This record gives sequence, C-alpha cells and structure tokens, in this order.
Amino acid sequence: MTKVSVIIPLYNSARFLPFLFENIAQQTIAADCEFVFVDDHGGDDSLAVAQSLAAASFLRCIFTATEANGGPGAARNAGMAAASGEYIAFLDSDDALDPTFCEKLYDAAAGCDADLAYCHILAVQEGRKGGGAKDAGCRDSAGGQAQSAVWRNPAVTGGDFSDGKRIYFLRRYKSYFTSFIYRRAMLIREGITFPPTRSAEDSCFLACALLCARSIAMVDEPLYHYRLRCDSVSKVKDEGRYRQRLESFKALLDFAKEKGLYDRYRGILNYIRFKKGTLGALRDRLKF
Repeated sequence: MTKVSVIIPLYNSARFLPFLFENIAQQTIAADCEFVFVDDHGGDDSLAVAQSLAAASFLRCIFTATEANGGPGAARNAGMAAASGEYIAFLDSDDALDPTFCEKLYDAAAGCDADLAYCHILAVQEGRKGGGAKDAGCRDSAGGQAQSAVWRNPAVTGGDFSDGKRIYFLRRYKSYFTSFIYRRAMLIREGITFPPTRSAEDSCFLACALLCARSIAMVDEPLYHYRLRCDSVSKVKDEGRYRQRLESFKALLDFAKEKGLYDRYRGILNYIRFKKGTLGALRDRLKF
C-alpha cells in the first residue's frame, strides 16, 4: 500500500532537482511513498533531469504532464489524477521536507483516522553576499548565511474538527498548504481541486479542504522547509496577480455555496476572503 503520494510540479526546476532527490530519498518511509513529478512545460530540461535522477535512485517515481503550461494549480491537479496513495502531500521543487515529514504526518493522520494532518513551517531566508539587481527588494542575512523562522499553525488536537475548532483554525491558520497531507478519498469525495487561477490557488484549495475535513491531526513540529527566494514565481511582479487572487477567493465562496456550507460559515469565509483575498490583492497591486 502506498501511504503517501508526494506531488512535485516541474517548471524551470532543473537547478533544484539534485538537492530535491537527495532530500526526498531521506524520507524515513520512502519505501511506502510514491513521488509524482508533473511536467508543466517550462523552458529548461527539468523533465529530463528528473527522469535521469529517478533512474539512478531507489525511489518509486511517476511522471505525468499538463497538456500545456497551466501554472502550479493545473500541475498539481494532474499529479492528483495520477496518484494512488492513501494521503496526498505537495512539495515545491525548491523546498525541502524534514526526513520524518511523511512518517510523522501519516502516523498522526492514521492514529485518529483524520482527513488532514498538518505541521508547522520552517521558513528559510537564504542569505546572499553582495547584492545586485537580482537581489533588489530581498533582505540579505548577515555574512550571507541563511536565516530561519518557524511559522506556526494553530493547535487543534484530538482528531475532532467540530464547528468551534474549525472556525478557530480558519481564523488563524497559515496559508501554506504544503504543511498538510490530505486523505485522497476525501479530496475525491468532495471534488476538491485547485482552481484554474495562478495566484492564491493554493489558499483556495486548502480552505476548501479545511471546510470539508471531518477530522484533523497535528504534529507540533516544523517539518516543511519553505525557501524564501526573491526570484520565485510568487514574488515576480505581475499586473494580473491581484485579479487572479480575487478570482481564487471567489472560487472558494462558490465552492462553499455549492456544498451548502456558505450560510453555516458565512462570517469566517468573508473574513478569509477579506484578509487573504482583498488585502492580499491590494498588496499585489501596490507591489506592481
């Protein structure tokens, strides 16, 4: 049985892949995992590099692709369609997992039959010496050394995800969907996929999962390592990003209405839409 399917989009990712393969090979239950690589048709040789590294490793790797470049949400949807694991995890090619990420989150989920399990995030700001145009707007750390901070999700224990706990969590959670694993059967049952937008599509996906999950488990450790890079896609200035963000949160409200959940969670949904959608869109607009 495949316990966890780890979905990894490939888009101009070739330079990160040697480290990524070294990292995922350290998973303590790697033998019970599959790693689903999704080619989203970037401009480099990410697919060929990944296939070469996979052939030289012991990892169970699956390769699939989007029909054409569709952005990270479309790539993750393609990965979910190809996955067979009991739980789904997502890993960006420039990030890393603690060696115990899959084991600890799977064990936590299985221990209380949870639809979701989550941890905290270790945010790593890469240090740079010097500067230059590429580093404009990025804060360098002293001496070029990486700095890190822990971003904590709220604590919900015991597996139960009743309305009170759900609203408490939705008001305080970090929108880093990669710090969760998701029961694949739940995603299929509820029809949860990423919207076709290219900004905040991950926030929409996570919020939909949080609305529908019947139970949740927590691992009180920062097991997902998020690299802060100023040249990442999410940091690139784009006039359309704020519109895309608003569309993503409209998709969240549409999903809640379709599921008959909007009236039940109207207050918290509108709070999320304003805080993470409207204010986030204004920040995107001002950055541009």
